[in-house]
Amino acid sequence: MSLGFKLYSFFNGNLVKQDSLGNKYYQDKNNPSKRWVVYAPDFGPESLPTQFHNWLHNTSDEISSFELEEKSQESFVKRRVQKHSVKHKENMDKGYKSWQPK
Repeated sequence: MSLGFKLYSFFNGNLVKQDSLGNKYYQDKNNPSKRWVVYAPDFGPESLPTQFHNWLHNTSDEISSFELEEKSQESFVKRRVQKHSVKHKENMDKGYKSWQPK
């Protein structure tokens, strides 16, 4: 996260909530429909619980008080990433060579 974005969040946003992983959710002071998240270190979009995702995309105006323990939240995130990750098999190219520009 850049220093400029952190400064922008500090001066132009209201901190609405911080989840158990350390993700911080902001709402613009002048335009309440403008919302964003500052991810905790070592986390990204896959760490967002559904209710926070819905709030960020203006699907819901409420952030429920549902909180998981940090360890269970981290294990949930790891399972989600593992479920959606693509495993590359380098040994099984089956004679195909991708095009390389010259």
